[in-house]
Amino acid sequence: MKYWTQERVFDHPWNIVANAAYRKYPNPVNENITGIDVLQQDLKNGVLQSERLLQSHFSIPGWASKLTGFSGTQYSYELSKIDPINRSMHLFTRNLNIVSMLRVDEKLVYEQHPTDPNKTLLKQEAIVEVNLPALTDYCEKTFMSTYQKNAEKGPRGLEWVIEQLKREYNDLSSKVSHEFYDLTNVTGLHFPIKERETIFS
Repeated sequence: MKYWTQERVFDHPWNIVANAAYRKYPNPVNENITGIDVLQQDLKNGVLQSERLLQSHFSIPGWASKLTGFSGTQYSYELSKIDPINRSMHLFTRNLNIVSMLRVDEKLVYEQHPTDPNKTLLKQEAIVEVNLPALTDYCEKTFMSTYQKNAEKGPRGLEWVIEQLKREYNDLSSKVSHEFYDLTNVTGLHFPIKERETIFS
């Protein structure tokens, strides 16, 4: 069994990072995730719990593919819990195929930074376990190395999504402002200033 962990700080408030983390895929920085299906969603006591099926593809050595039968296309189960009151988001992912030989568990926790509310702390860990006699250690190192390389792309992909969300918000805000301005002008033609001042009084 191989264990890996890291912590990272994002210079964005928790609500922005959590939103981006849930909408992280697809993104051009990490193209391994090729499909997402929502299996179930529930809202209990203000906590949103979601179950999703992820399809991903990883490049692995030819010998590993022949030995395990793993083609590189992987299906994973993801469970997420988003708690906006306590400003925490938990993500747990486990592979579904070839689990008798390979199991990869990933846990991510996004929390508001303990000393700076304008930042978000990510705690990430992964466990790789291979059940192949005589090759266990080598295979675990190989798969963990592949995981780490993809994990390095994660923060960059998240930053890309955050920028897209900001752009969407700015575009929407600009559109609403223009429409409100146009609406104000139109109503101004029909309701003189004095009438507008008393219409809701």
